Amino acid sequence: MNLGPWTLDLTHAASSPPDLTSKRYKQAASHYHTIVGFKKNNPSRSDWLHSAELFKKAYDSDPDHATVAPKALYMLGKVYNKSYQQHQVREDLKRSADYYEDLIFHFPDHDLAESGMAALGRLVLKNRDGAQVVDKERLLAKALATYNHEPDKVDTASFLLERLRSHSRERAGSSKSTVTTSKSAYVAGPIRFWSSDNYTRVVIETSAPIRFKEHILPAQAGKSRRFYVDLFDTRIPRTYQNPTTINDGLLKRSRAAQYNPETTRVVLDMASVGRYKIFSLTEPFRVVIDFHGKEVKQLVARKRKQRSQQSRHYSLAEQLGLGVKTVVIDAGHGGKDPGAIGVTGLQEKDVTLRLARKIRSELRRKGYKVILTRDSDTFIPLEERTAIANTKNGDLFLSLHANAAPNRQAHGVETYYLSLATTPEERAAAALENAVSSMQLSALQDILSDLMKNSKVKESQKMATVIQRNTVKGLRHSHGQVKDLGVKKAPFIVLIGANMPSVLLEVGFVSNRQEEKRLRSANYLTSLARHISQGVDQYSRSLR
Repeated sequence: MNLGPWTLDLTHAASSPPDLTSKRYKQAASHYHTIVGFKKNNPSRSDWLHSAELFKKAYDSDPDHATVAPKALYMLGKVYNKSYQQHQVREDLKRSADYYEDLIFHFPDHDLAESGMAALGRLVLKNRDGAQVVDKERLLAKALATYNHEPDKVDTASFLLERLRSHSRERAGSSKSTVTTSKSAYVAGPIRFWSSDNYTRVVIETSAPIRFKEHILPAQAGKSRRFYVDLFDTRIPRTYQNPTTINDGLLKRSRAAQYNPETTRVVLDMASVGRYKIFSLTEPFRVVIDFHGKEVKQLVARKRKQRSQQSRHYSLAEQLGLGVKTVVIDAGHGGKDPGAIGVTGLQEKDVTLRLARKIRSELRRKGYKVILTRDSDTFIPLEERTAIANTKNGDLFLSLHANAAPNRQAHGVETYYLSLATTPEERAAAALENAVSSMQLSALQDILSDLMKNSKVKESQKMATVIQRNTVKGLRHSHGQVKDLGVKKAPFIVLIGANMPSVLLEVGFVSNRQEEKRLRSANYLTSLARHISQGVDQYSRSLR
């Protein structure tokens, strides 16, 4: 299950044997996973304090631990901040600020240091007690001195300092006891894009949720059509303002600038865009823009025909006249994101990668071309996984996951397709995989209701049904009782925007001792891969 960008890195990769600090951190991560994932929006303050106590124990066991110590400090800041947001105990906000500050200045070169600085800035700006618990001028002046050799972080610290000074003036000039501050953010990285002949996905990440508005300018003398999006209440560091050449047939280049003191403008020069869709995702906040070319069906058909004519050897799938040639397999989680963790330490990211490789072997033997979104222990954002499937012209997309639940007796296999969640179980599953709150999930469902107009929902539902049936039936024949949890629907981010039938498979519960043991077994994964592949093949043949 996905816990989000700052809770993804909650477990230290196992060593042989794991050190005490890493073991304690894993224990803290497991507790955090439970209260965030399964108590939804109702953890008690004692839940949060116990979580903080566990992370503090991990940190205290080795305050200089290069891997665990900075993560523990970040999580301490995050846990206390969550406790404050829910229970409004001022002491929790002060502790959150203190731990973020410890992270920033004890580990200035760690990847999380800048994240901690941004989190601390948001903490001050967005909370009514923030100005009292943090000495803003001292803190951010110190940040400027600490990061004077890193331009990106200097820009971040300077911007936050400027906003906090403005915030202080607003508070001083207001007669109200509570002041609602303006939102502020900065562009958190370079503009990312993924392209194919007829599709481009562009992603702009910001440090906090923002308002945005897109526009299209018609072609003028000497200028092509331009698409631009204004990001309100944002600043963009100078290092992210350099133009980027795209030239993929749809877009020519991108460029960004500070349009005015409160607005960042990102401009995309268009070559041949037929339609686009823009939406936002959270944790972290990013604006996603999908561009599609004109005459999609004709172009795809022509490209496949050309590939077929140029090939000297025809695959079995082509000889049978099937509509499916390329299958994209997504091994969930990876890298700093371990996913769910089993009762004896099995990590979801390892299960999914082993299974993805085995499914690839099975499908290749059946004549399919198979692409993995990752073939190693690397972290890939959710929106990039979908973009890979689209840009590689996949005909089917399978995202592999392993489940977890507080109830250690929970077990079984289930398959999801992209749609609106209608049951509490579906909403809970989507919130966990997407790392969003119930409020954010509701907003995501609003977005999805529009996006689904161009999604292959019926095809995905059919594929999910065929794969689920084949997987459960096959496993029961080869390994005994397997619980069939059925086909379900939910708004999973990793499936949003896919141009092909797409499903997400939960292949078992690592929180169940028996299923975790099975998922450790190479023989079981081989059998699981064989039955999933048979389901894919059966669905493909049904398209003839």
